[in-house]
Amino acid sequence: MSNLDGASFKKGKVGTNRLASDDAISGIVLSGVKPANLDLSTPKVVYNIQDVEALGITKEYDSTNNVHVYEHLSEFYRLAPEGTELYLMLEPQTEKLIDLCADPAKTLMIFAKGKIKQIAIGINLLPTVTNVMLNGMPDDVYNAIAAAKLLEEWSEENHMPVSVFLECYAWGGNAASSADLRDLENLSAEGVTLVNGQDWDVAEKKTGHAQKYANIGTVLGVCASCTVDQNIGENETKNLTHESKKLLVNPGLSNHKKIDDKEIYPQLQTLENKGYVFGMVYVGMAGVRLNNDHVCAPIVIDDDNNINEHTVAYGRTAKKVRRLLRTAYLPEVKKSYLLNETTGKLSPGSVVALEDLGDRKFGDMQRASEISYGKTTVDRESDLVVAKTLNIGFKVVPKGNVGEINGTVNLKSQI
Repeated sequence: MSNLDGASFKKGKVGTNRLASDDAISGIVLSGVKPANLDLSTPKVVYNIQDVEALGITKEYDSTNNVHVYEHLSEFYRLAPEGTELYLMLEPQTEKLIDLCADPAKTLMIFAKGKIKQIAIGINLLPTVTNVMLNGMPDDVYNAIAAAKLLEEWSEENHMPVSVFLECYAWGGNAASSADLRDLENLSAEGVTLVNGQDWDVAEKKTGHAQKYANIGTVLGVCASCTVDQNIGENETKNLTHESKKLLVNPGLSNHKKIDDKEIYPQLQTLENKGYVFGMVYVGMAGVRLNNDHVCAPIVIDDDNNINEHTVAYGRTAKKVRRLLRTAYLPEVKKSYLLNETTGKLSPGSVVALEDLGDRKFGDMQRASEISYGKTTVDRESDLVVAKTLNIGFKVVPKGNVGEINGTVNLKSQI
């Protein structure tokens, strides 16, 4: 007997989406006053500005306490995708920026189970604090760069790599005497970005130290809105101005001077060259964009054409690659593989299967237009009998980025 249906095809079950992205998940650590519904030093996850306000962090909270907490969080949700997970923690105002880069940031990242991809760290100073300047910024900011690099290295060692955005509050106002973040002495801080821009109109409503804040919440929100290959200062899609709400209409620096101030404007190119991040206006384009996606490190290329992660985009791309590859290969640990009966090394079929694990991840990233190319190469001589170590090489070509366009225009009487 036969089934009169002739042939039967059933709809299959679909597993976890391997193309899904959680690149927007972010974290922020700030100092501040205890809100009504959130204890200090207690990590919390929110998904929208309504969740933030439910904690007692509101415009009135900021105004009453002369701080920027709601400001950073509302800016994040103005720019980040709807419903983005944001892990936050408030620390006492007695804490320094350098301290927030250590245990508080690590506590938040562990609480988030490694899901945070970028983290902002900022501070709201007590009125009694006196800033001691060092290399064009408060010494707490300058010393926090190394602390943030230690945090970034810790995140890599613990398989939860993050990009770190630091608040360069109270910048000294002199670009020439400010530290060259692209050439710091004895420090190459890939993965760490120093933000010294601000929304001048927001700062103007504050007093004292609060007038000299830097808008890390804005930059964090922009980063969360970008694919990993995107420059956070992209001109086409990253206009940060909201005209009707009068947000980022007048970009300034954290010395509370507008960027078009006659003393500041001539210094902007020097700040760009030295790797600071701030909002700027291009002649011929309406609105404000970030100047670039700098990190506190020089640009390095070696004899084998390997480059360091010298932009936020390159860092985010490489960190995503490392996360994906670890996820792909972790199930292979302690797994048995057929070896060549003569050499005791990996069989050709095993090599192909292992290389395919990495190449599939690279293929996913290529289809998502996050990288230009990626290739996995398994070392066929890996000793899986005694050393039990599988050696694999990975090559990734990132996407390119137009930093500037140079052209020559001539008027002709005829072609």
